[in-house]
Amino acid sequence: MGAGATKGMIDHRVRNGKWERLGRSVYRMPGAPWSWRQRLIVACLTWGEGATISHRAAAALWGFSGFIEGIVELTVPRSRKREGHGTVHRRGLRPRDVTIIDGIPVTTPMRTLIDLAAIQRVGSIEEALDDVLRRGIVSLASMRRGHDELRRQGRPGITSMQKLLDQRDPAVSTPESVFERRLLRIMEREGLPTPVLQYSIHDAAGLIGVVDFAYPDARLAIEADGYRWHSGRVRWDRDRARLNRLTLLGWRVIHVTWTELTRQPKQVIATIDSALSSTP
Repeated sequence: MGAGATKGMIDHRVRNGKWERLGRSVYRMPGAPWSWRQRLIVACLTWGEGATISHRAAAALWGFSGFIEGIVELTVPRSRKREGHGTVHRRGLRPRDVTIIDGIPVTTPMRTLIDLAAIQRVGSIEEALDDVLRRGIVSLASMRRGHDELRRQGRPGITSMQKLLDQRDPAVSTPESVFERRLLRIMEREGLPTPVLQYSIHDAAGLIGVVDFAYPDARLAIEADGYRWHSGRVRWDRDRARLNRLTLLGWRVIHVTWTELTRQPKQVIATIDSALSSTP
C-alpha cells in the first residue's frame, strides 16, 4: 500500500495467484527465482524496521572464511511482536553496529565476530578473525576498541573473543590461511614452541622467500603446502631453486600437506618435534 496499491488490489492479486504473500506487507510474484540474498531481504522486511542480518548469515555476506551462503539469520529489536522469516535473535543493536551491503542491513564485521563468538566453536571464530585481519576488513586495534565497548554491556561472546584478542600481538604476523591457523593450533596444543610466522630468509643474493613458520635458532622452516603450490613446472623449478638456497644456508624445511594435517596430526607433530630435537 505504501507503493500505491490499495488493500483491495493486493487481495485481488493474491487470490488470482499473481502475487504470493510472504508476510505482513511483503509479496512476490510466484515463479520468480529465489536467491539467498532475496531471502535475506524478505526476512528483514517481514520482521520490520530495525531487523538486521547477523551472526552466521552476516558472516557469509561479508565472506568470512568458513561461512557459506544459505542460512537466514538476523537480529530484531527485543520488543518486536510480529513473526517473520529466518533464525532470530532478539536484542538491541547500536546504530554504529549496523551497515548496508547491496541494500541489506547487516551487522558490521566487528559486531558479527562478537555475535558469532557466542554461538560458534572457538576454532571457527579464530579462523574468521584471522581472515578479516589478514584482508584488512577490520584492524586489531579497532576490534579491541569495539570489543571493550560491548564488554561493558555484558554482550554474549565477549569472553571467547577476549581470549582470542589477548593471544594476538600487533607485531606478530597473522597466519596466511585457515590451513596455517589449524597447523599452528595443533602445534601449540601439543606443546611445541611457538614458531615465528611469515619469516623472511635472505642470503647474499637477497630474499630467498618467506616461510610459513620458522624456528630461526634451529634453522628449521615449516611450510603448509596447500593446493596453491602445485601449479606447474615453472613454480616447481622455482621452488627447487629456493630449497637449494635454503639448504646452503643450513636450513631444513618440513612440508606439511592438508591430508597429513587432517589424517595424521600426531605424525606431523612428531616430525616437527624430532627435527627440533635434532638441531645441530
